[in-house]
Amino acid sequence: MISAGDAIFFDFTGIYEKEGFAETGYHLDMRELKGTGMYVDDEAERIIRARLDSIEGLKGYRLRFLDNGNYHYMTRILASYIDEPFDLITFDNHTDDKPPAFGGLRSCGSWRLDIRAENQRLQSSLLIRKKEDFEMNYVPSDLPLYISLDKDILSESVLKTNWDQGDMMKDELFVIIETLMGSRRILAFDVR
Repeated sequence: MISAGDAIFFDFTGIYEKEGFAETGYHLDMRELKGTGMYVDDEAERIIRARLDSIEGLKGYRLRFLDNGNYHYMTRILASYIDEPFDLITFDNHTDDKPPAFGGLRSCGSWRLDIRAENQRLQSSLLIRKKEDFEMNYVPSDLPLYISLDKDILSESVLKTNWDQGDMMKDELFVIIETLMGSRRILAFDVR
């Protein structure tokens, strides 16, 4: 089980204060950083990593809020701190495995491509866009799991995001997550 005490909030836009989460979990204020919107440049990533390195017990913050879909590259950065073999399951309406338009920068749309190329501990990566993706492609494993959830997988009838959205319903998503949490050790669960 993951509790609110396990939560860390990466605040790039001030959204958590606006939504009333300012007093929940641990907050890392990133609002003054340049070079982070949709793409992360080398200098911004260096600063982000330095801040992560200064957090005592980073692994204990297993519930991670990454602001919005523009910062999905944070999953790649955070997963680089995992020190054992693991599997990744991503819920996302977008594949996020396209080379970035600007060479040398990593983006919210290239992070799955980047993590597969860079992270030697990553054993498998499954993208779930619809319930059927899980049903047809999920292979049970004894390896621990990193779950990454982009809320744009959900239908607009459930909530609205800043990206075009899928059509998964909340109940479908919860059934899959409950299945995973009941059968695997969860290293981290990020949401944006």
